Amino acid sequence: MVVKWQSVRFRGRWIRYKIEPQIIRVENRGKYHLGAALFPFPNRYSYQLAVLLKNKYQQQYKRSLLIQTSSIATEIWGHTHLDIFYRMMLPLPLPRFLRKRYEERLKSTGVIDIGVRAVDSNRIVWDIGNFLGGWFFYAVSRRNRDK
Repeated sequence: MVVKWQSVRFRGRWIRYKIEPQIIRVENRGKYHLGAALFPFPNRYSYQLAVLLKNKYQQQYKRSLLIQTSSIATEIWGHTHLDIFYRMMLPLPLPRFLRKRYEERLKSTGVIDIGVRAVDSNRIVWDIGNFLGGWFFYAVSRRNRDK
């Protein structure tokens, strides 16, 4: 069975995604780049996009995708921010090894693969990033609340 790319409007932009068993793929290239859709509040908007994609998954497979919504959001904004960083750095005069590394990494940010641990080899990275980010924001908000 060949799974086709689908599109949905999100914050006035087209988001292109593909839903497969235990994995959601989101395109992050060209007119489907997520940078504009997530600006100016990438944390909030990536979470909203994660909720939308999880709902689409549940509608299609009649079961929930077993990934925390906040972890999906972390992966979405993480890939998007890295993509923007690499694109900003490439026009600069960089050493050859950095340029090659950034060009190679740019290829991996073009499609965001969000899958359960059994099929996504770097799921643990985003889960840890989600945990550390949540801990950091909790600590900052707690400190601000105590003032």
